[in-house]
Amino acid sequence: MAKSDAIAKAIAADPYLKKRKAPTEAEQQLYLKEVSFSCPLCGKILRHKKQGKANKLYEIAHIFPNSPTEEQYELLSKLPRLGDNSESFENKIALCKDCHNQQDYHTTAEDYLKLLKKKQHFLQLTDLHEATLTMGLEPQIADVVAKVCFLREDETATLNYMPVRLTKKFSANEFLLKNRVSMNVTSYYPYIRDRFKELEGINGFRLDALSFQIKSCFIKMEGLSDNKSDVFDQLVDWVMSKTLSTSRDACEAVVSFFVQNCEVFHEITE
Repeated sequence: MAKSDAIAKAIAADPYLKKRKAPTEAEQQLYLKEVSFSCPLCGKILRHKKQGKANKLYEIAHIFPNSPTEEQYELLSKLPRLGDNSESFENKIALCKDCHNQQDYHTTAEDYLKLLKKKQHFLQLTDLHEATLTMGLEPQIADVVAKVCFLREDETATLNYMPVRLTKKFSANEFLLKNRVSMNVTSYYPYIRDRFKELEGINGFRLDALSFQIKSCFIKMEGLSDNKSDVFDQLVDWVMSKTLSTSRDACEAVVSFFVQNCEVFHEITE
């Protein structure tokens, strides 16, 4: 059997390849939201409004080709795939029209794996977000977040707290996150600790109960991702949504408190 005939036969027999199915309007919105409305390959905006009308600047692309050429199939057939079949949500992503064209007709193994890894990351972020949806959080945390929002400079003059536990929680290649958390802890830890102390026992509030909730959420997310920046950011998003706060900085300060307090991230063992 000629090589070309063997590849054509393999394509025809491949159970992963399914008949093309156009995404619904609702599915398109999920794909756009997943990539934050910008092309994950070049950064172009995928949708904008002009004179009150939304212009569609995107296409929903297959990551593993839905109808691969023999050349594409030979190149990609042994590489990992996402989803149960080619029409799975996991195998599609929103791209600008130029990048979709490049991906469809000029893809390489390197290009394919790059896009696949981006999609894996987006799926992981969605899993992290969904892990928090049913997690409860003591309502009094909103009081502390609000106080941090309106903290005055003269109230922090005597804080000068030195974080002593953070160095063991981050590896050398996690310096940016470590520095971000460390600055929050240095600036706000004593203030946040004292605000929680003031709330202790009021309307049944217990810091131990809140700490347990934070730790439970962290453990749930830890099982989904080993990317500490993603976990930290999702914890911040969770606190923002539960407290209805508009200040991400204040919520980052509160989550950093729990990093220092040992509810979030483990010490790295040698």
